Amino acid sequence: MATLSRVLGALVCAAVLGLPGPAHAQGGAPAPDFTEPCPALYPGDDASKERLARWMARAAADRGLPHELPVMAALAESGLRNLHGDSYHGFFGMHESLNAGEYRGFPRNPQLQLNWFLDSAASVRQRRVAEARPDPAKDERAFGIWIADVERPAPQNRSGYQPYLAEARDLIAGKCAAPVSDDTTAPLLLSRIARPQHPLATGGIVVRVRCPDHDCLAGAAATIGERTRRAAARKPAERGYTILSVAVPRPARRALRAGRDVRALVTVCAADAAANVRTRRRSVLLLP
Repeated sequence: MATLSRVLGALVCAAVLGLPGPAHAQGGAPAPDFTEPCPALYPGDDASKERLARWMARAAADRGLPHELPVMAALAESGLRNLHGDSYHGFFGMHESLNAGEYRGFPRNPQLQLNWFLDSAASVRQRRVAEARPDPAKDERAFGIWIADVERPAPQNRSGYQPYLAEARDLIAGKCAAPVSDDTTAPLLLSRIARPQHPLATGGIVVRVRCPDHDCLAGAAATIGERTRRAAARKPAERGYTILSVAVPRPARRALRAGRDVRALVTVCAADAAANVRTRRRSVLLLP
């Protein structure tokens, strides 16, 4: 890959001689624009940390994700460098097993590395909001755990990403446009939640969900007192309703076995790939 000085030299010569500028070193793609604050094209392994961070920030913003997210991950995993290891590669410490399908060739292609991280972050976010959890994009204190859910480090290392928030912001320095999303329409959600239920007999609180436009993950949660239990988000079947079952907390099970009724607030959510979410809630009476 051409160094910064070589590319700039070629541009100067091209201007003097009236020649077209140089193509990117691989594939004949356009050369990076070294005057753009937040480049759309990969600025090169030799680029400054600021340039690399702003390249990542722009791609995140184009996906409606926080600027800082990929930069924090790359700082923690590689020091914001495109590493070439034996089993783990790139800015995000991607395992070689990911070198397949749409990410094939990622060790030599930083754009594929960034695509993987942003795709994974969007998927984690969609699943979280579908399970009636807070949207991590709306709370900067949740960015580190969000990244940990993408990177899946050892449990003792899950807290290692959040401390990089300030450094990521310093590198980006407010140079990139705010995150935007063209998709702001929540998916359709149909749900059936029986008001009286017998969870001891059915194994949990049962809800039925359907996404008529087939573009969602659906999940459910039940709150009893101060305890909340969730059903893992699933993609509903294309036809009919999909059944989700929410486990009942142990104290509530004991109360039911003792013959006492229990009240639960049941929430059903459907979230699309842009984390637009539609919610339904119902108070349910749990009977012995």
